[in-house]
Amino acid sequence: MNDNLLESLTTQATSFYGPMGKINALMVSNIEKVAEFQLGAVKSYAELAMKQWKQVAGIRDIETFKDFGLSQSESASEMSQKIIADMMALGEMGMEFKTQVEEIIAEANNPTEEVKEAPKAKVKPSASAKAETKA
Repeated sequence: MNDNLLESLTTQATSFYGPMGKINALMVSNIEKVAEFQLGAVKSYAELAMKQWKQVAGIRDIETFKDFGLSQSESASEMSQKIIADMMALGEMGMEFKTQVEEIIAEANNPTEEVKEAPKAKVKPSASAKAETKA
């Protein structure tokens, strides 16, 4: 009886902690991808800012000031496009993560037939052993 109980607990723990381990590994991987993405985004935003500062530093007269003013609409457009692209990329990463987590959960909720059959076969002899013990 104790062996069956231990086997049952082991099976239950494996069925619970197996998917949790997969989800934790997926989370670590996703955090790593997002961190790398954010570092790249910060670098590109810093480059855009440095480009702006260099343009400001290059203002020497009215003509360069006009040129700077005209280039600001281009810079604003470039920045907004970059922000939109980054948000879309982050959204895609989030959706991919969600899909992968759902797959892991679905896999855990619908294990293969082999896994379902094995515990049932082990439980049936223990139930009959209990009946024989009571008789």
